[in-house]
Amino acid sequence: MEVNRDEAERALALAQQRWESGDQAAALRLARKSHSLYPTDGSKALVERYAAGGAAPRAAPQAGGSRAGLRSRTRAAESEATDEKAGGQRAYTTEQAQAVRTAMAAKNDYYKLLGVAATATDAELKKAYRKSALMFHPDKNTAPGADEAFKLVAHAFTVLSDGDKRAHYDRFGSDARDTPAGAHAQYARHSPFGGGARFRTMDDEISPEDLFNMFFGGNFGQFNVQFGPNGAFAQQRGARFARAQQQQQQQQQQADRGGGLWSACLQLLPLVLLVVSFFASSLGTLLFGGDTTPTFAFERTAKYASSRTTNARNVAYWVNPGEFTRAAFDRSPSRLWQFERDVEAHYISRLQRLCRQEQDHKRNQVYLAQGWFGFGADRERLAAAEAIPMPACDELRRFR
Repeated sequence: MEVNRDEAERALALAQQRWESGDQAAALRLARKSHSLYPTDGSKALVERYAAGGAAPRAAPQAGGSRAGLRSRTRAAESEATDEKAGGQRAYTTEQAQAVRTAMAAKNDYYKLLGVAATATDAELKKAYRKSALMFHPDKNTAPGADEAFKLVAHAFTVLSDGDKRAHYDRFGSDARDTPAGAHAQYARHSPFGGGARFRTMDDEISPEDLFNMFFGGNFGQFNVQFGPNGAFAQQRGARFARAQQQQQQQQQQADRGGGLWSACLQLLPLVLLVVSFFASSLGTLLFGGDTTPTFAFERTAKYASSRTTNARNVAYWVNPGEFTRAAFDRSPSRLWQFERDVEAHYISRLQRLCRQEQDHKRNQVYLAQGWFGFGADRERLAAAEAIPMPACDELRRFR
């Protein structure tokens, strides 16, 4: 990965220094480490050269502690000290330690943790995550708690970049982040409207390592970086994650197609009727020379004072007596049939709109009566909410 390139170059420089000082075993070990971090042709050639062995070049002894010998010994000492630091726990800066402490202090405030405002856009959230992830990357920051801070910023970005999770966090905070699925599942079991919206829990989140790979060039078909408790990392095949994600998407698409096909057809029915009505009206205009179709309403007013009922489904509607007489439907029964089909199509659309309003009202009343996550439920209010009538929905079911 590109993020390991700097570390690989440092390990390669150390390997060359150890080789020059005569420590062939350490040179080979560091060269292999560099090649595993960031494979290049140069590092591969150096590993092969060191593995083949051979006499290591050593500096000739200088009499009287010459300046060249002093430089050689100083360079070897610095190489050894640097190698010890590379092989053991790497040092961290004061700024890195302070950044970790700040992140841990703000672990429940996701906006503060990422350093963004509560009105941050998706682009601002992504920019903030890139900065924070690089700051707390366990291979870059070895301060105590950096690994935990790395996971915290990943979880904060996962929550704030999802519309449903962000809305839930803005309302309940981080303490309730594991509860929405359970609370809404309980509501779905007691609700007369079925499952309702689906909520994802923390178990459904992408891991911090996979999220980091998505932002910084990790290819799921190539390698996947995973970090241990001490900041050490290993590279593994990530094709398994890609296949699991693809299968989940396919299953969701199949479920949506299977469950929503019938409801989609019912929703399109009024539109089909309106299109048929439009073409029929156009044809009537061509045959009878002018649009004389009267207007109508489903409630009596001063303009629409004459009551009528459709022959097919007994839908009551009101018309203007003068307009209806000028339409001369008595001379064209087919035009009257088409006019009443138009009336019924508008009536179905009206019922659908009223039914949605009734469902929303009843759903809100049931939710309020259940209290906050089951606490403070009002049984009498819940019974009254569940008994709220929905006449438009009942009439719509009769039509179907």
